[in-house]
Amino acid sequence: MKLESGIYAAQLVPYTSDGIVKEESLSAMVERNITLGKVDGLYIGGSTGESFLSDTNAKKKVLEIAAETNAGRVSMIAQIGSINVKEAEELAHLATALGYDAVSAVTPYYYRFNFSEICDYYFRLAEAANLPMLVYYIPAFTGTSFDIEQARRLFEHPLIAGFKYTSGDLYTMERLISAFPDKIVFSGYDELLLCGKALGAFGAIGSTYNLFAHIAKEIWKNVDLGLLAQARAGQAKLNSAIQELTSLGLYQALKEIISISGIDTGCCLPPFSPLSQEQKEKADALGRKYEDMKLIRL
Repeated sequence: MKLESGIYAAQLVPYTSDGIVKEESLSAMVERNITLGKVDGLYIGGSTGESFLSDTNAKKKVLEIAAETNAGRVSMIAQIGSINVKEAEELAHLATALGYDAVSAVTPYYYRFNFSEICDYYFRLAEAANLPMLVYYIPAFTGTSFDIEQARRLFEHPLIAGFKYTSGDLYTMERLISAFPDKIVFSGYDELLLCGKALGAFGAIGSTYNLFAHIAKEIWKNVDLGLLAQARAGQAKLNSAIQELTSLGLYQALKEIISISGIDTGCCLPPFSPLSQEQKEKADALGRKYEDMKLIRL
């Protein structure tokens, strides 16, 4: 399957307190995104899945369960990036074997790698997977930003297909889309979904689409139709929810609300802390409020 344009959920992952993937729950959460959220695709193993906190076995298990549950119904991207390149290559090979449509990799972080080293990293992983590679661009977390000429250098490799662009620098996003019309750019900030779509993004990947996929799809559609007032209203609703959820802890709150539907969403990996009882009650109340407002479907 080729990558489809539209809304992709960055898949949440349920863990036990020992860091083990809750396999049945993960399958149920993936199924929920496909059948209830009607997402256009899934982004597996990224920040929302707490990949950078999990061990290699957990990363592999997540890729396997998501692929098996999806069974070719929607587009799937595997985030394989790791500061441990051997691990990243193992994940690349697995993603290919499981039938993923593309891979993605976070820019190597912590150490101050030069741009030549970063290019080598991406080219090596793309070749290991032999699949289209999306550069996971999130400079606020990695400390590395690219200009247009550096993007051009990355795109010299035929497998570098585009960017998962998670930055508030909309000027560079637009310049990237305009300079490379044959490449794919996904908007990575949920709170800037409307902006990304208006600037020509191919799709959007986000954490909150685990709950708010149909609102995100409405924003996307309304921009296409030129209904900007409706799109802005949808973005305002989504952003209000984002503000409320992040005050509790975004991933923890998303999991707590989804658990209302009967799925055991487990916990987040440390050093994330669990919600207190008071925070759980607030998250549950938000979930009921969003359901009453028809912002989510539980």
